[in-house]
Amino acid sequence: MNQVRTVLLIQFLNSFVSGVLGIALPLMMKERNVDIVTIGFVFASMPLIMQFGRMFFATVSDFLGRKIFFVSSGLLGVVSGLTYYLAQRPLEFLFGKVTEGTREGSLWAVNRAFLLEKNDGHWKILVYLRTVVYIAFAVGSLLAGFFVVWFLYEGTMLVCALFGVFVALFALLLTSGGKERFSMEKALQFLDFRKKDRTFKIFLVLFFTMGVSFGFRGGFVIPLFLDKNGFAAEMIGLIYGVMILLAGLFSYLFSKSSQIRQLILLSGALYSVTFLLLGFSGSILAGALIIWYGFVEGMASIGQEGILSKICAKECYGTDIGLLMMGLHVGESLSLALSGLLISLLGFAVPFVLAALTYVIFYVGSYLILK
Repeated sequence: MNQVRTVLLIQFLNSFVSGVLGIALPLMMKERNVDIVTIGFVFASMPLIMQFGRMFFATVSDFLGRKIFFVSSGLLGVVSGLTYYLAQRPLEFLFGKVTEGTREGSLWAVNRAFLLEKNDGHWKILVYLRTVVYIAFAVGSLLAGFFVVWFLYEGTMLVCALFGVFVALFALLLTSGGKERFSMEKALQFLDFRKKDRTFKIFLVLFFTMGVSFGFRGGFVIPLFLDKNGFAAEMIGLIYGVMILLAGLFSYLFSKSSQIRQLILLSGALYSVTFLLLGFSGSILAGALIIWYGFVEGMASIGQEGILSKICAKECYGTDIGLLMMGLHVGESLSLALSGLLISLLGFAVPFVLAALTYVIFYVGSYLILK
């Protein structure tokens, strides 16, 4: 099987599971009487775990090749699914999140770098990757509510574990791709911020602010927001799934544009307006705005992937992408942890408004820097 297609298939299976967990897990925790503040802290652990794992895996993979990390992502998917199957208390869910975060870190440490290497560094292969992510996540989200009804939460987690088995098997079809012996000295050179140019350092800060914004509206927030507005599990999955499908469709359509700066600015403005409105909406309007956000997300993703391809060095794609994503996920973890507390005290409006306002820093800053 073609190596690029194999990686895209692995990504599809992984993102399908993420879509299922994104809907089923917060509802499962709520049903098992885990309070929303604790849910926030549990979900906040994943971006940090993912990023520290990703940073280590990405640096090592720049020397030893990518295959082993694709395989490990599948095996960790099995472990996380079985952990959620058994989980009853917050600490057990936390262990599941740690395992899931390590799984995500293992895959995302190597997928973009692998595809860029196989496609001569052309950024549009990253758009195809993002489109696959959106479509798979959407299908998983669409089916999540029905899985819960058909198989209950326990059966749904077993389905997720089974998909991890398939990921590991397909990963074995990849070539090893080892490059050279691991050198700690050279790895530290890749990670040395002093050797990065000014533009890269500025984007590290901008990706942090983007992560802060994503945390205020990500993870458990939207599923529980829809649940609060009276939507059943099947309808929550349907709304979320349609949103992600739209994001995938429009990311593909906008990939034909070369106006990266303009897309970043326009999508950023629409993002801010959408979440400002969402903070003060309810019922049908809330569902409609979340579906509309799929269009905005699809446009925004093109700018984000374009930035990665422009400012990351070819000899260390994995490490440079990992450094940028470290900023994003540290910011996301901080705001996810804060979101549960804010929602419990002030409701959903506050994190949505904060998501809208903090994203302004990212898209205005990116527009000016890329000039």
